[in-house]
Amino acid sequence: MRIDSFEMQRPVMLAPMEEVSDRSFRKICKRFGADVVYSEFISAEALRRQVDASLRKMVFDDDEAPVVIQIFGNSAEAMAEAAVIAASCNLAWIDINFGCPAKKVAGKGAGAALLREPDKMVSIAAAVVRAVDIPVTVKTRLGWDRESINILDILPRLEDAGVQAL
Repeated sequence: MRIDSFEMQRPVMLAPMEEVSDRSFRKICKRFGADVVYSEFISAEALRRQVDASLRKMVFDDDEAPVVIQIFGNSAEAMAEAAVIAASCNLAWIDINFGCPAKKVAGKGAGAALLREPDKMVSIAAAVVRAVDIPVTVKTRLGWDRESINILDILPRLEDAGVQAL
């Protein structure tokens, strides 16, 4: 697998998992062969406001590299600003969460809820891509629910926005 200039040997990636992908777990996964590890997902608004708990999720040790930070939000402006903050952590890439169905995320119009607003989803992705000089990827679902499978329509638009992997 190749994302821009970063090449993985296997590839094995530790997925971003809230309250699981912390520093200790990332280090264990690296020791057992993960090529890339992700942070827990981080709210764009929390990064903008410099919330300590969110900033702590962006602290990595050298032996964790390469690392990826996943961000979520429902505003192109907030997501672009959060991406710039996250990119200061010497990342392999930034991942956008367009897939979380949890009420605390989707209920605020972020994560999987954006599958109901493809134009906004693409706008957010484009804003993040423009804001940083590292690759941007997206985590998503096939659709909001079984009756609204729309990822095949959105995918080319995300690619056109500069997203390098889905």
